[in-house]
Amino acid sequence: MKKLSLWLLAFLPVFGYAQKNGETLWLNEGWTFSQTGKDTWYEAQVPGSVQHDLIRHKVLPDPFYGTNERLVQWVEDENWDFKKTFTVSAEQLRHDDAVIFFEGLDTQADVFLNGARILRSENMFVGYKISVKNILKEGENSLYIRFYSPVQSLMPARLTAGYDYPAGNDHRDEKLSIYNRKAPYQFGWDWGIRIAQMGIWKPVSLVFYDKVRIDDFFVKQTSVTAQSAKIENIVEVFSIAEKPVSAIVTVEYAAAGEAKRSVSKQVTLHRGNNTVFLELEIAYPKRWMPTGWGDQHLYDFTANVAAENRVITEKTEKIGLRSVRLVQEPDKYGKSFYFEVNGIPLFAKGANYIPGEIFTTQQNEDYYTKLFDNIEAANMNFVRVWGGGIY
Repeated sequence: MKKLSLWLLAFLPVFGYAQKNGETLWLNEGWTFSQTGKDTWYEAQVPGSVQHDLIRHKVLPDPFYGTNERLVQWVEDENWDFKKTFTVSAEQLRHDDAVIFFEGLDTQADVFLNGARILRSENMFVGYKISVKNILKEGENSLYIRFYSPVQSLMPARLTAGYDYPAGNDHRDEKLSIYNRKAPYQFGWDWGIRIAQMGIWKPVSLVFYDKVRIDDFFVKQTSVTAQSAKIENIVEVFSIAEKPVSAIVTVEYAAAGEAKRSVSKQVTLHRGNNTVFLELEIAYPKRWMPTGWGDQHLYDFTANVAAENRVITEKTEKIGLRSVRLVQEPDKYGKSFYFEVNGIPLFAKGANYIPGEIFTTQQNEDYYTKLFDNIEAANMNFVRVWGGGIY
């Protein structure tokens, strides 16, 4: 499959990652959902949304047909409950810690594990990691999520303000979208219908690990030219160990077809968050170029942490090495405004991108593959991602 972001300058060329860290139990299957206070439960797709599932189950009509948009609006005024069970083994509980990772909840929600509240969500754009080993038990465990109406839950904020902020695209009399850390397009726009979604819109997983884990790995390109790429690798390591851990943090890197090279640092990891910096320089790097200019070379950067003579956690990022500069210099008309990529002025050929589908579940890998194929076929080299969607 083509790597989607290769053709876009507006998308930073950092693509996905693979992470190795203990054992991962995916929790996307087996969910059911119900309107709060009702007895009827439906099978849920995760990732997904309440409204999309209600349409699948024929509870709601097709909102894109005729005036059916009006018939689906009642859902946003209700609360909705999700639940599932999963099994944890004694062997899994022998790991030092277990972290549940909600990559995206839309939006206001309380999450309960075995009856204990572990999370309050207020933002669909951030992921949540919660240590839950002390709550897990051998055998069957239960997750329960209550999603609150994105309208009713924020009505007090509007009443406190005493007036409506400008939000002309919000298709409801009460303008509540501005109080939500939620994709604004869901509240209606001049190009799309209103469906203020709720649900588990990104994957859920449970990770068991020992001693330490890599929470984040950022490959910072401080300088990239044809002769040299200077890189600062920033590795965020979380330690659960009671005592300091003597470890070696290593970053391996290579372009396709090249032998791996690496830099390492001996560190002492203390309980909690640790930030490790590793600098490196690549001579004559294979640079990422916009479509039509050359190849979109990618490097694999892998950070790992080793202790007691074994690698205990690692994370990989795919990175395109390039320089991008917005050039605004005085001229006889005022100031210039153009982008320079790898030292070459770019003649931008592109468009403004809004969400191509209303439901987040429809914007999947196949959708983006087709989208980027079309972008390339149209000879675009630049896409501006509109800020009112999902990102």
